Amino acid sequence: MDCRRLLEELNLYIDGSLEKEICEQLEAHLQDCQRCRIVLDTIKKTITLFRDQEQVEIPLAVQERLHQAIRTHWHKSK
Repeated sequence: MDCRRLLEELNLYIDGSLEKEICEQLEAHLQDCQRCRIVLDTIKKTITLFRDQEQVEIPLAVQERLHQAIRTHWHKSK
């Protein structure tokens, strides 16, 4: 497994829903790749930090601007 493939599978790995064979390949890669271990550790720490945070309601006007910005960016990238 290479770094790119690891990044593609990382969410499923963190969620615990990755197939056993791929999980074993990913863990073998992590043993030899410090950069990927750092990415994994950072994501896990981020999840831990935000899991316990109070949820904040985003004002409707901000939501609308965000959605418009995403739609604009999406159409430009096509």
